[in-house]
Amino acid sequence: MKIAVIGGVAAGTSAAARAKRKMPEAEITIFEQDTDISYSGCGLPYYISDLIEDREDVIIYTPQRFAEKKEVVVKSQHQVQEIKPQAKKIIVKDLKNDKIQEVDYDKLLISTGASPIEPPIDGSELENIFTLRNVNSADKIKDFIATNNPQQAVVIGGGYIGLEMAENLLESNIDVTVVEQAKQILTNFDEDMANIVEDHLVDKGVDVVTNDGVEKFVGEETVEKVITASGEEIETDFVLLSIGVKPNVELAQEAGIELGETGAIKVNSKLETSAPDVYAAGDCVETKHMITDEAVWIPLGSTANKQGRVAGSNLANLDDEFKGVLGTAISKVCDLGVARTGLTVKEAEDAGYQVVSSQIKTRNHAGYYPNAKILTIKLVVEEETGLILGAQVIGEEDADKKIDVLATAIYNEMKADELIELDLSYAPPFSIPKDGLMVAGIVADKKRQ
Repeated sequence: MKIAVIGGVAAGTSAAARAKRKMPEAEITIFEQDTDISYSGCGLPYYISDLIEDREDVIIYTPQRFAEKKEVVVKSQHQVQEIKPQAKKIIVKDLKNDKIQEVDYDKLLISTGASPIEPPIDGSELENIFTLRNVNSADKIKDFIATNNPQQAVVIGGGYIGLEMAENLLESNIDVTVVEQAKQILTNFDEDMANIVEDHLVDKGVDVVTNDGVEKFVGEETVEKVITASGEEIETDFVLLSIGVKPNVELAQEAGIELGETGAIKVNSKLETSAPDVYAAGDCVETKHMITDEAVWIPLGSTANKQGRVAGSNLANLDDEFKGVLGTAISKVCDLGVARTGLTVKEAEDAGYQVVSSQIKTRNHAGYYPNAKILTIKLVVEEETGLILGAQVIGEEDADKKIDVLATAIYNEMKADELIELDLSYAPPFSIPKDGLMVAGIVADKKRQ
C-alpha cells in the first residue's frame, strides 16, 4: 500500500503517524512545500514576543526526526502541483533542486491547510506589511522587531490571532492599534461578551477601532500610515494583516474534487472526498456542526489533529468517523481567557432556534481566599426544550475549565437546569460551593418560564 500525504503540520502528520501504526507495512510519504513539517501555529505569537525564546520549542518535529521516529518518508520543500485521481498519481516539484516527478499512490490525503487572506488594499505592496501563518513568517516579524525597534504597530483584524498578536506586541513595548471592519472585535462572540474583551484591551493601552475598514496603506518604500475607510490616519512602523484565513483548495478543485457550500473541500464522516481513495483533513475541509447538522468551516488546530487521526485510521483500512465540531475554542487576550463553544445567540437565531440567554458574573474560587478572579459566563439555551446550545466564558482564571465542562454538557445534550445536578469539585482555593455554571443554568432556565 502506497499512501501519499499532501501537507504536514497538524492533520498530515497525525494521519501519517496513525496510518503507519495501524499498517506498518504501508509505504507512506509526506510532501510538504515548507521547510518545517510539524510546528505549533498557535504558539507563534508567543515566540515573536520572546515569551517562547527558542525557535525549536515551537517546532514539534523536524522532517528528519519525524521520519526517523514515525518511520515514514518526509519530503519537505516538495510542492504537489497536480492530482490525477483517475490515474492515482500526483505531480511533485522538488523546490530545492527544481525537479519534477510523477508519484503513484493507492490512497491519498489532502491536508493543504489554509492561508492568510490578503485583500487587494491600495499600498499593500509596501514593505513592513506582514501576515502570520507559519514559523518562517513569524521569523520575519521577530527579526523585523529586533532589528528596527518599532514603536507603533497596526493589527488589521480583531479575531483570535490579531488579538493574541496585539498582546504580544505590547509585551515588546510597542504601541498597538487594532482595526476591525465589523462593529465588534471577536465576531464569533456575542457583542456583550466581545465588549468585555475590548474594554480590557483599552485598559491595557491598545487603541481599538471598530466598524471601520482599511482604505489604503501610505508610505514611500515602507508603510508609514494606515488610512481607514472613515478617513482616520494611523501612523505606524509596521502592519500585521490578520483579517482571517481561507482554505487552500485550489489543488483539489483543479483535480475535479467537490467543494462544499463553505468553499472548503467537501468530505463525509470518514473524511473521504468525492474522488475514490482520496481523503482530506484539517483546515482545508469543511465539517458538520454537531448542533445544527449544517456544514461549517471552523479551522482550528485541535480539530485538525483529531481529523488527522480519523483519516489515518481510514487510510489504513480501518473504519473510523469524525462526528463534527462544536467550535470550542479559547484564546488568551492579555490577562483574560476568552472561550466559546456551541452557538452564540445570533448563530442560534440564524439557525432557526428560539433562545433565551443568561449572563452571570462569578468567582473562580471562594472570595475570601486570596486572589479570587471574576468570571463572566453566558449560556445560550433553547427556549422550548431547555437544551444548552452554546456558551461563552471570559475571565482571568479558569475560563478553560468552565468552557470544557460546558462543551461536554452540550455534547451530551444536557439541559440548563441539569447543570445544578453536576457533582463538581469544591474547595476554597479552587471553586465555590454553588459553581457559576450551576447559577448560569438556573438563571437561563428561569428565563424560559
